[in-house]
Amino acid sequence: MKARKGAVSSVVIVVGIIFALLVVGALIFGGSKIFRAAPMVYLTPTPSQTIGDIDRSGTVDATDSQFVQTNLGCKKADSCWQKVIGKTRDGDNPIYVFDVDLNKDGVINQLDLDLVK
Repeated sequence: MKARKGAVSSVVIVVGIIFALLVVGALIFGGSKIFRAAPMVYLTPTPSQTIGDIDRSGTVDATDSQFVQTNLGCKKADSCWQKVIGKTRDGDNPIYVFDVDLNKDGVINQLDLDLVK
């Protein structure tokens, strides 16, 4: 009976050590991914070099102004913020409301409109 208790204790210890090594390995190799909050990723087309060129046409024009005017008042906390409102000039990428926030202050307002006039 004593020999059997010793064998069971040894197995428990070995299993405990293996479990501890797995936990330590997970923390070392994947811990930063496990315990870190996932960032909010917004997929947006590559910005134009021209400030205010929302549709990436190469110039700031009436289309860009229309994107801002139709979304005035939308805030980052609102459901409209993630809405697709159009496509880039080449048609490859969607334009979201947050792309219209040209000064990146979290709201579509007159300051954004001033950048496309």
